Amino acid sequence: MGRGNASGTGTYSGRGLKGQKARAGNKPRRFFEGGQTRLLRRLPRAKGFHNPFRVEYQPVNLSQLNTFDPGTDVTPELLQQKRVLRNLNKPVKILAAGEIDRPLTVTANRFSTAAREKIKAAGGAVIELDAPQEEIQEQTPSPAPKARRAKTSTPAPEGAPAPAAGEPSAPAEPPAEKDKAETADGDGS
Repeated sequence: MGRGNASGTGTYSGRGLKGQKARAGNKPRRFFEGGQTRLLRRLPRAKGFHNPFRVEYQPVNLSQLNTFDPGTDVTPELLQQKRVLRNLNKPVKILAAGEIDRPLTVTANRFSTAAREKIKAAGGAVIELDAPQEEIQEQTPSPAPKARRAKTSTPAPEGAPAPAAGEPSAPAEPPAEKDKAETADGDGS
Protein backbone atom coordinates (compact mmCIF):
# COMPACT_ATOMS: atom_id res chain seq x y z
CA MET A 1 0.00 0.00 0.00
CA GLY A 2 1.17 3.50 -0.81
CA ARG A 3 4.20 2.42 -2.86
CA GLY A 4 3.53 4.72 -5.82
CA ASN A 5 0.81 4.91 -8.43
CA ALA A 6 2.56 2.31 -10.56
CA SER A 7 1.82 -0.29 -7.86
CA GLY A 8 -1.93 0.21 -8.29
CA THR A 9 -2.48 1.21 -4.66
CA GLY A 10 -0.62 4.51 -4.48
CA THR A 11 -1.82 7.94 -3.33
CA TYR A 12 -4.87 6.90 -1.23
CA SER A 13 -3.73 3.29 -0.55
CA GLY A 14 -7.13 1.72 -1.22
CA ARG A 15 -8.95 3.92 1.32
CA GLY A 16 -10.84 5.99 -1.24
CA LEU A 17 -11.10 9.74 -0.83
CA LYS A 18 -11.36 11.72 2.39
CA GLY A 19 -13.78 10.87 5.18
CA GLN A 20 -14.19 8.95 8.43
CA LYS A 21 -13.20 5.64 6.89
CA ALA A 22 -10.06 7.08 5.35
CA ARG A 23 -8.64 8.07 8.74
CA ALA A 24 -6.70 5.93 11.18
CA GLY A 25 -8.38 4.79 14.38
CA ASN A 26 -11.94 3.65 15.05
CA LYS A 27 -14.25 2.78 12.21
CA PRO A 28 -18.08 2.78 12.25
CA ARG A 29 -19.70 -0.28 13.79
CA ARG A 30 -20.76 -3.16 11.61
CA PHE A 31 -23.91 -2.62 9.52
CA PHE A 32 -23.82 1.15 10.17
CA GLU A 33 -25.13 2.89 7.05
CA GLY A 34 -24.54 6.54 7.88
CA GLY A 35 -27.72 7.00 9.87
CA GLN A 36 -30.20 5.63 7.33
CA THR A 37 -32.32 2.63 8.29
CA ARG A 38 -30.13 -0.42 8.17
CA LEU A 39 -30.70 -3.18 5.63
CA LEU A 40 -31.50 -5.60 8.45
CA ARG A 41 -34.31 -3.32 9.61
CA ARG A 42 -35.63 -2.75 6.09
CA LEU A 43 -36.06 -6.41 5.20
CA PRO A 44 -39.24 -8.21 6.29
CA ARG A 45 -38.60 -11.03 8.71
CA ALA A 46 -40.67 -13.84 10.13
CA LYS A 47 -42.01 -13.27 13.62
CA GLY A 48 -42.90 -15.85 16.20
CA PHE A 49 -41.59 -19.31 16.92
CA HIS A 50 -41.38 -22.43 14.77
CA ASN A 51 -41.54 -25.64 16.75
CA PRO A 52 -39.38 -28.23 14.96
CA PHE A 53 -41.02 -31.08 16.91
CA ARG A 54 -44.63 -30.23 15.97
CA VAL A 55 -46.58 -33.18 14.57
CA GLU A 56 -48.92 -32.18 11.73
CA TYR A 57 -51.97 -34.47 11.59
CA GLN A 58 -54.40 -35.05 8.73
CA PRO A 59 -57.86 -34.41 10.19
CA VAL A 60 -60.79 -36.72 9.42
CA ASN A 61 -64.26 -35.83 10.72
CA LEU A 62 -66.81 -38.37 11.93
CA SER A 63 -69.26 -37.21 9.26
CA GLN A 64 -66.82 -38.51 6.61
CA LEU A 65 -66.95 -42.01 8.13
CA ASN A 66 -70.68 -42.40 7.52
CA THR A 67 -69.97 -43.39 3.91
CA PHE A 68 -68.61 -46.78 5.03
CA ASP A 69 -70.83 -49.83 5.55
CA PRO A 70 -71.58 -50.87 9.15
CA GLY A 71 -68.96 -53.22 10.62
CA THR A 72 -66.18 -52.03 8.29
CA ASP A 73 -62.60 -51.82 9.55
CA VAL A 74 -61.65 -48.23 8.66
CA THR A 75 -57.87 -47.88 8.31
CA PRO A 76 -55.73 -45.03 6.92
CA GLU A 77 -55.13 -47.12 3.77
CA LEU A 78 -58.88 -47.49 3.21
CA LEU A 79 -59.38 -43.76 3.79
CA GLN A 80 -56.78 -43.05 1.10
CA GLN A 81 -58.49 -45.43 -1.35
CA LYS A 82 -61.80 -43.60 -0.79
CA ARG A 83 -59.96 -40.27 -1.34
CA VAL A 84 -60.70 -39.01 2.17
CA LEU A 85 -56.92 -38.68 2.71
CA ARG A 86 -54.48 -37.32 0.16
CA ASN A 87 -51.44 -39.34 1.24
CA LEU A 88 -50.18 -41.50 4.09
CA ASN A 89 -47.06 -39.42 4.84
CA LYS A 90 -48.76 -37.63 7.75
CA PRO A 91 -50.45 -39.28 10.73
CA VAL A 92 -54.26 -39.31 10.91
CA LYS A 93 -56.40 -37.80 13.66
CA ILE A 94 -60.14 -38.47 13.96
CA LEU A 95 -62.14 -35.41 15.05
CA ALA A 96 -65.68 -35.26 16.44
CA ALA A 97 -67.26 -32.92 13.87
CA GLY A 98 -70.55 -34.44 12.74
CA GLU A 99 -72.32 -37.57 13.92
CA ILE A 100 -71.74 -41.27 13.33
CA ASP A 101 -74.72 -43.62 13.13
CA ARG A 102 -73.11 -46.99 12.42
CA PRO A 103 -70.69 -49.30 14.25
CA LEU A 104 -67.20 -49.08 12.75
CA THR A 105 -63.79 -50.26 13.86
CA VAL A 106 -61.66 -47.15 13.29
CA THR A 107 -57.86 -47.33 13.23
CA ALA A 108 -55.93 -44.04 13.35
CA ASN A 109 -52.90 -42.44 14.96
CA ARG A 110 -54.90 -40.20 17.32
CA PHE A 111 -58.51 -39.57 18.35
CA SER A 112 -60.09 -36.58 20.01
CA THR A 113 -61.82 -37.45 23.28
CA ALA A 114 -65.29 -36.59 21.92
CA ALA A 115 -64.71 -38.61 18.73
CA ARG A 116 -63.65 -41.65 20.76
CA GLU A 117 -66.82 -41.42 22.87
CA LYS A 118 -69.10 -41.01 19.84
CA ILE A 119 -67.59 -44.03 18.04
CA LYS A 120 -68.00 -46.22 21.13
CA ALA A 121 -71.55 -44.92 21.69
CA ALA A 122 -72.45 -45.99 18.14
CA GLY A 123 -71.24 -49.52 18.95
CA GLY A 124 -67.88 -49.22 17.22
CA ALA A 125 -64.32 -49.77 18.38
CA VAL A 126 -61.23 -47.55 18.47
CA ILE A 127 -57.69 -48.70 17.70
CA GLU A 128 -55.04 -46.04 18.36
CA LEU A 129 -51.72 -46.59 16.61
CA ASP A 130 -49.70 -43.95 18.50
CA ALA A 131 -51.09 -44.22 22.01
CA PRO A 132 -49.74 -41.52 24.36
CA GLN A 133 -47.15 -42.60 26.92
CA GLU A 134 -49.58 -42.08 29.84
CA GLU A 135 -52.10 -44.53 28.35
CA ILE A 136 -49.42 -47.14 27.73
CA GLN A 137 -48.33 -46.87 31.37
CA GLU A 138 -51.95 -47.21 32.54
CA GLN A 139 -52.45 -50.37 30.47
CA THR A 140 -49.29 -52.10 31.68
CA PRO A 141 -49.58 -53.41 35.25
CA SER A 142 -47.10 -51.91 37.66
CA PRO A 143 -44.71 -54.37 39.31
CA ALA A 144 -45.74 -55.56 42.77
CA PRO A 145 -43.87 -53.80 45.57
CA LYS A 146 -41.16 -55.82 47.23
CA ALA A 147 -42.12 -57.34 50.56
CA ARG A 148 -40.16 -55.85 53.42
CA ARG A 149 -38.38 -58.18 55.73
CA ALA A 150 -39.68 -57.97 59.27
CA LYS A 151 -37.05 -57.13 61.86
CA THR A 152 -36.39 -60.26 63.84
CA SER A 153 -35.24 -59.94 67.39
CA THR A 154 -33.63 -62.81 69.22
CA PRO A 155 -35.87 -64.26 71.92
CA ALA A 156 -34.87 -63.62 75.52
CA PRO A 157 -33.57 -66.67 77.42
CA GLU A 158 -36.03 -68.44 79.69
CA GLY A 159 -36.41 -66.81 83.08
CA ALA A 160 -34.82 -63.53 81.98
CA PRO A 161 -36.90 -60.36 82.35
CA ALA A 162 -38.41 -58.98 79.10
CA PRO A 163 -36.68 -55.83 77.85
CA ALA A 164 -38.51 -52.54 78.27
CA ALA A 165 -40.03 -50.83 75.23
CA GLY A 166 -37.38 -49.13 73.12
CA GLU A 167 -34.48 -51.13 74.59
CA PRO A 168 -32.72 -53.65 72.39
CA SER A 169 -32.99 -57.21 73.56
CA ALA A 170 -29.81 -58.87 74.74
CA PRO A 171 -28.48 -61.63 72.50
CA ALA A 172 -29.13 -65.11 73.83
CA GLU A 173 -26.23 -67.38 74.74
CA PRO A 174 -25.71 -70.27 72.41
CA PRO A 175 -26.90 -73.48 74.14
CA ALA A 176 -23.57 -75.31 73.73
CA GLU A 177 -21.62 -72.68 75.69
CA LYS A 178 -24.35 -72.60 78.37
CA ASP A 179 -24.04 -76.36 78.91
CA LYS A 180 -20.26 -76.12 79.19
CA ALA A 181 -20.57 -73.38 81.84
CA GLU A 182 -22.98 -75.55 83.90
CA THR A 183 -20.70 -78.59 83.78
CA ALA A 184 -17.69 -76.53 84.86
CA ASP A 185 -19.60 -75.21 87.91
CA GLY A 186 -20.94 -78.68 88.80
CA ASP A 187 -17.53 -80.40 88.93
CA GLY A 188 -16.28 -78.16 91.72
CA SER A 189 -12.69 -78.38 90.55
